[in-house]
Amino acid sequence: MLTNLNIKNIALISSLDIDFASGLNILSGETGAGKSIIIDSLSFVLGKRADKSLIRYGESSATVSAVFDNIAENTLNVMQEYGLEIDEDELILRRIMTVEGKNTCYINGQRVTLSTLKDVAATIADIYSQHENVAVLNPQYHLDIIDKYGEESLLGLKNTQGQLYTKYRDICKKLDKYGSLSDVNKNLDILEYQINEITQAELKDGEEDELLALRHRLNNSQIIISSLNQCYNALNGEDVENILSMLGYVKSDLSKISQFDDSIDSLIERIESCKIELKDICYTIADMAQSNEFNPQEYEHCENRLSVIRGLKRKYGATVADVNAYLEQIQEEYEFLSDGEEKVKQYESEKLLLLKELYQNTKLLSVKRREIADTLCDNIQNELKQLGMNSCKFETKFEKLPDFQEFKPSPNGSDCAIFMFSANAGQPVKELSKVISGGELSRFMLAMKKIIANLDGISTMVFDEIDTGISGKIAQIVAQKTYDISKDRQVLAITHMPQLASMADCHFLIKKTATDDKTTTQLVRLDYDQRLEELSRLIGGVNTSTYAIPHAKEMIEYAESYKSGK
Repeated sequence: MLTNLNIKNIALISSLDIDFASGLNILSGETGAGKSIIIDSLSFVLGKRADKSLIRYGESSATVSAVFDNIAENTLNVMQEYGLEIDEDELILRRIMTVEGKNTCYINGQRVTLSTLKDVAATIADIYSQHENVAVLNPQYHLDIIDKYGEESLLGLKNTQGQLYTKYRDICKKLDKYGSLSDVNKNLDILEYQINEITQAELKDGEEDELLALRHRLNNSQIIISSLNQCYNALNGEDVENILSMLGYVKSDLSKISQFDDSIDSLIERIESCKIELKDICYTIADMAQSNEFNPQEYEHCENRLSVIRGLKRKYGATVADVNAYLEQIQEEYEFLSDGEEKVKQYESEKLLLLKELYQNTKLLSVKRREIADTLCDNIQNELKQLGMNSCKFETKFEKLPDFQEFKPSPNGSDCAIFMFSANAGQPVKELSKVISGGELSRFMLAMKKIIANLDGISTMVFDEIDTGISGKIAQIVAQKTYDISKDRQVLAITHMPQLASMADCHFLIKKTATDDKTTTQLVRLDYDQRLEELSRLIGGVNTSTYAIPHAKEMIEYAESYKSGK
């Protein structure tokens, strides 16, 4: 339950720290005192949508913290799913919002996302206000309410439905890999063609670069040969002034004078070595010139090979390595599809069998849901009659289940349920959301909460002026029903109704004060005498009235008598 709510800089609240009690907590006050601010603050810390207009004027941020104790198992399970630090004795939710609109959320001091905060908070507290979109009016949630009410009875069928659907989905995924039988054969033909096309090409890493270099050389063979010939002629051409001839002349001249200087012999040897090296260079140049002669057949082969490589790259990959990697992939796919015809027949048979089992379980699930919905409607209708709606009718309309040929499997069955309602005798039932009034909705929600309160595991329920449009005897019954709910869980109720306020286990007064040109909202826990004063105000008297105070005492005494079972 909610043990403490700490609010800072929310609307008219500068700083407020509230300790709540178990049972029925009543919050009352003059119109405009700021009762909605308390609910807005609690909604804020529970993860509901809020905007920066909530931040108190002149402040840069607002903070709300909520402390809960006696944490239920379903809350602990959700926290465990999110990997949050768990304290079974206490849960602290904290949310901060800045004027820039930035939200920061914490659970037990650990920073979390807003969605995580909402999911955890949804398991521990529930706020109902006539001014909000109520889930019970949305047909989208009606089936969920029925399933929650009949959870134990539906458990086996829903588990079976989920298991069958998982198997069905897995079979569909396997079939998707193959496609139909015609798809299998078509894909095999395509893969076989691609495999043959790539393997016959016998691609090699680096081959394309070699071919490009060869083509470049062949395209420039005339220039290469011409340059090589010029080099050869310069070294050993027919011209008598070629380099080798001139070296011969130098050697001859040096030989003539070698008898006069012994060091000349070493020069002659070096020149001879140069001649030998240059002759070898000449032979090499001649060979290169011959090998660089343009070969049309070689050029054609080079161009054709480059065309093959580039064609494969356009189809199967940016590089030769990518094309070879693709080849490995499609070879595996080909092996996988080779027995595809047998597999497809097997999977389609299994799929049809699962589809029939799913359809059968879907029908059983629907039958059970309709039985549970009838019981739920009877119970709610009985509660509504106790709340003065003696002529009302409450039913559930189920859409017809599809035929097997139109059946689309779902893990939750194929039901669509809508709550139908009529408040007056002789009037046909219509969709709840279209015909129920504000006062009727208050009683309807109270009846619904009374019946399903024990099913959702919520430890704290908040009612924001659900008594609107109710008075007299019905008001007393509503007060008693609200107290009955609070016997099993904590209830916070904002009210203008003295009958409900008299049932309080703990009564808070919300009041607005103005000091130093500032207006603030405060919350005061009332003692017995203060309760009498507040009840007399709610009754419509004044504090000094000889009628209002005694009446307030009578109401508290009656409430205590009801609570004690006398």
